[in-house]
Order: sequence, then C-alpha cells, then structure tokens
Amino acid sequence: MECYRITFTAPFHVDSRGNDFYEESNTFIHSDTLSAAVLATWAIVAPEQIEQQVKSPSFRLSSAFPFFKDCYFLPRVLSSQAIKLPVERLKEAKKLKKIQWLDAELWKASLTDPHWAEKINLTGGICQGVIASKSQNLPEQLWVEEERPRLAIDRTTNQSSDGQLFNFSRIWFHEDGGLYFLAVFNDATSQKQFETVLNILADSGIGADRTSGNGCFKWQHGKNPGLQPADHNKAVALSLVNPAPSDCQTGWLEGSAYKLISRGGWIGNTGSRKQRLHMFTEGSVFAQPLQGRIVDVSTDAMPQKVYRDGRGFFVKAG
Repeated sequence: MECYRITFTAPFHVDSRGNDFYEESNTFIHSDTLSAAVLATWAIVAPEQIEQQVKSPSFRLSSAFPFFKDCYFLPRVLSSQAIKLPVERLKEAKKLKKIQWLDAELWKASLTDPHWAEKINLTGGICQGVIASKSQNLPEQLWVEEERPRLAIDRTTNQSSDGQLFNFSRIWFHEDGGLYFLAVFNDATSQKQFETVLNILADSGIGADRTSGNGCFKWQHGKNPGLQPADHNKAVALSLVNPAPSDCQTGWLEGSAYKLISRGGWIGNTGSRKQRLHMFTEGSVFAQPLQGRIVDVSTDAMPQKVYRDGRGFFVKAG
C-alpha cells in the first residue's frame, strides 16, 4: 500500500454536490473524482491503454484526506458516532459529534475503545471544529475558503448569461498541509505508469477552473499511517463504494454502519449530465470488505461511454 502526499501550489475547487453548487467546495477529494482525473490524464499520456484502463484500472485509490506535517487524518468511522463521556464532560458532546477527521492514533482507538473521545483535548486538539488530534501543535486553520464573484456561462451556447452572477468557492491549504491518498497497484510497472500520469496531472491541475491555474500541486511519497489492507474480516471503507452484485449476498449488511451519498455532475465539454449514483461513503464499516464496481453513468445522448469508479478501498478495522 503506497501513500502519496499532495501539496497544492494553487487553490482548488471540487464540486461538493455535483449540481452546479459552486458556492461551496469540498475540502477533500472523493476517490471517484481522483480516479476520474487520473484516467482522463492517462488518456492523454497513453491513449492506446485507456480502453483497458477504464474497464479494469491497474490501480485502486482511496479518497484524498487532509494532513498536516507528519499528522495524517482519517474520516471518522460511522460506528464511532455514539460517544461515551463522563458526566463532567457531557457538555462537550455536541462539539465532539461535529468532528469529521481524526488523526491516525485517535482513529484506531475509535474502532475499539468506546471511551476514545475522552482522549481529545478540546482546548488544543481541535482544528476548525472538525479535525481532532492528540497533538497540541495543530494550526489555527488547516485550510481557508474564499469566494469570488463569477458571471454564469450557458453550457449550450458558451455565452455569458447577462446579470446571472454567482460566487465561486476555492480552498487554500496551509503551507505545511494538503491532502494524501493511498493506492495499491497490480504490479511495479503499473505504479511507474501511474506516477508518470500523476506528474502530468499535477501540472494540469485537478478540480474546476484548471484553465485559470486552479488545482495545481506537487506530490511526494508519504508514510503509510499504520493501516493494513483489509482481509475477510471487519473492514472500513476509505473510498466511495458502489457494491458489485457479488457483494450483495444474504446478510451482507448485518452489523454494518454506513452512510450513502448521491454522486452526479457534468460530462466535460458536453453540456450533459452524468447519471446520478448512490454510493457508500468513506468511514462506512462492513463485516467484510466489498469489491465494488465501475459503473456506466453515461446517457443515451452521448456517443462515448462515461464511467464512475465505485471500487472499494478497505483497511482493517482494528
């Protein structure tokens, strides 16, 4: 399992809803968006390989999560929502329930220890209300969000729409922070090809408004935050997952804790929308890992096929 750290050299915008809601941007990158960006770049670098890569990619990616210096954060597992606190700390429950990201040490504790939240220091271990760490060295803000006014463009005519203004949100990360993701590959050759594509993607950018320089980054190898690939036992999803038919066996959801998200968006340079797809979110817990699948989300009006990567990236839950 390889780790890649992304340090942004420009702000980025990733649509958080997939329905033209530009006023808000995700602060992390879902696995399906990251995979699509890699494959779109792969089509430029090695067009002779893209047909096979789309059907069966030689890599499997997690979503891209925040980091600060050597502190890696992971999405809070859905099974940790019930918090046990001593009576004298009950007033802190609302603040603790808002936490979305845990450092690797707290994250591992949340899998097995019902009292894990007692280890959080609300005066020094919380950043922006959604990030928790046992470290006291978190910055005041790991990222900031800015909004800029924009004039709407009609996707069909490519002309400006008079008087239709909207705010466009962009995320700036702390100079010592950014995003990281985990990856597994079919073989060493696949990894080398992937890193070549990642170099090109870093220069061209990820997310919206790349023609204006948004989304550009530098990358380097990082350290695995102590995670192990899932076996046939209890597992946590670190990617979005759309289950394959073979995953949906009798009782497959027993003992699970999950949340669903609806994914949509536009098909680039077409003015057409992708079909919406429901997926399990990062942090979902299952009795065993799901294989997931790649789903055709193209429409009948499109001459080419468009796919969404719903393959699961799972790690051991404890």
